[in-house]
Amino acid sequence: MKKAMTFVLLACCGVGTRGVSTLYAQSDKILSELKTAQGELRSLERILSALNNGDTVYTSYFPMWTVYDKNTKLSIQTAFRNRGREFPEDENVTVIAHPNGRSVADIRIGKVSYGRLFASKALDPQLQKELLERNYVLVDEIPLGYRTNKTIRKIAEKPHWVSANISLFGGTMRFGNDWKIEGRIGSDELGYPFWSSGQIFLTAGYKSLKLGTYLPMHGGVFSTNPNERPLSLRPRLLNGSTGATGSFEFEWDLVKLNSSRVTYGAIGGSFAIGSLDRRRTDYLTSNLDSLYSVNAMLQAHYAFNYKFDDKKILNVKVGGVYHTVTLNRFVDNEIERYGRIKKILTPYFAVEYRNLGADWFALNTTYSRLLMFGAWAEIVPQYVYAEVKYSTVLLRETKTWEHNYYLYATLGFNFDF
Repeated sequence: MKKAMTFVLLACCGVGTRGVSTLYAQSDKILSELKTAQGELRSLERILSALNNGDTVYTSYFPMWTVYDKNTKLSIQTAFRNRGREFPEDENVTVIAHPNGRSVADIRIGKVSYGRLFASKALDPQLQKELLERNYVLVDEIPLGYRTNKTIRKIAEKPHWVSANISLFGGTMRFGNDWKIEGRIGSDELGYPFWSSGQIFLTAGYKSLKLGTYLPMHGGVFSTNPNERPLSLRPRLLNGSTGATGSFEFEWDLVKLNSSRVTYGAIGGSFAIGSLDRRRTDYLTSNLDSLYSVNAMLQAHYAFNYKFDDKKILNVKVGGVYHTVTLNRFVDNEIERYGRIKKILTPYFAVEYRNLGADWFALNTTYSRLLMFGAWAEIVPQYVYAEVKYSTVLLRETKTWEHNYYLYATLGFNFDF
């Protein structure tokens, strides 16, 4: 009916039948283009929303602090209103900065986020400068390496900052947030600390992925009776292999526990595979007819954390570990394997408690082949820490290549460049 009336009206105005058909075709085309444009707009809005969401993996590792200055809070609240963000006015205002200290990564009022894209692109530059220059009271949730006491600690003045820590258990050098080089002595996944494993691991890592090699430990074969002095440093009973190693741990929302106190859920694992190669006899354990080595290891786990509060965090890993132990002997300047390979599969369970309050310390325990305890504590805040590891056999007989217990402690040092 409406189309007929429109046709008569257009005809009366001197528009021919062909012209009317053309107008209808053009209007249909415009409506089709409008629907297409609306669909593209919705897609762009979804992309923009995804880009603007805070980074759940790394944001917690950035410097963050709470704003108490009234005028600054009002400026931030205005910025939220300008972007259509609704928020409870009695909640704290939290600023999150990039590690380079030169830009704002996000602003939050309670649980409402301004967003990393809006914070870096749409926030008033003068307000950004003001937020980064003022010394507000810091939020307590600051990870290891970003120690501070109620004042902002400049993590680095350059965008590409470097930090490192080193002890007799190993060391790590980090480049920015993603890249690192790591060296460690011992196989904690199996409960062999320091040189009791006979292994040195060297890896290069990007985010949570690490790949590299492992090499034999040449020290730790001095001839002493380990039973003479119970607390003396014991000689190793294992011979290190040479091979490839790697590890990973990927956060996955599908495996995250449904709890407000659980902020992380991930699937991870590690591997090491190699062989006992030829070397000088003074680098081998004393009995050349009975040379034990771990030639393969495969470990998988599920990881999550539990936050008691912003200062106290519990990290848990549950899974399994498989490894092989081979028996070798030194014959005619060559190492040859004899006897059956021992294949061992055990559950894997690791728990670490971290206290990030005024005194920083951590306690951990790992159970796989052996039961291992560890502790870490700051001695000189930001710079020097002490660490101890103890492993023991639990509810079974001690094997030839194992110590009935092993204890070692060391000092460690942190550096920022």
